[in-house]
Amino acid sequence: MTATTAGVLTNIFTAPQAAFAAIKERPSPWLPLLAVILATCIVQFTYTQVVDLAWLIDSQLAASDLPTAQRDQAVEAALQIPPLAYGFIAAVPSAIIILIVYALIALYYTGVSFATNDGIKYGQWLALIAWCSLPAVFGQIASLVNLAVTDARFLPAQQLNPLSFSSLLGIDPQGATFIESILLSLDLTTLWSTVLQILGYQAFTQRSIVTATLVVLGPLAIIVLIGSLSALG
Repeated sequence: MTATTAGVLTNIFTAPQAAFAAIKERPSPWLPLLAVILATCIVQFTYTQVVDLAWLIDSQLAASDLPTAQRDQAVEAALQIPPLAYGFIAAVPSAIIILIVYALIALYYTGVSFATNDGIKYGQWLALIAWCSLPAVFGQIASLVNLAVTDARFLPAQQLNPLSFSSLLGIDPQGATFIESILLSLDLTTLWSTVLQILGYQAFTQRSIVTATLVVLGPLAIIVLIGSLSALG
């Protein structure tokens, strides 16, 4: 780990403005990216090893229109797969999804930069996103602690993270609307990361905090709008 990387690792939590300046000058997303991916994969793998797989698979199939007999057959067939394999099946897609989401958000910021001619490149945005997402590691650690101290055999995946709003408020997300599901799935580290991205965008572009907030929250607003229109349809 270079001195610059070590400094950013410390400053992203204690002195974000100094971290943003270093990220903009020498963008490198790999350390935070690997940290978030590794923490997420460990949680997903661990969850599949402690949860009751028959119950989990049946719960996932419950939302389908399969008759009970076919559901039972599907569960029985799925249980022929070793738990270790389920661990990797859960972990690997999680890593891929993180990479895709970060890449798309960086592409979105790059498009905004092109439109506003602020000169910020794709690699700089990708590094900013990765570093600002580092608080998510604390959410994954909280999930691991939750798995260690509770009986996780029948723990729904939505209640895995004790820092999520559904867990903190004691609200069961089952049956929630699309928008409610999004809001309940958010957690304290998501808000932390979002604030860092807003401040980072402002530091990179020297634009107002209002503009930075609108740009950073733009994709979420679009997702909520599309989901709401789909629900109405």
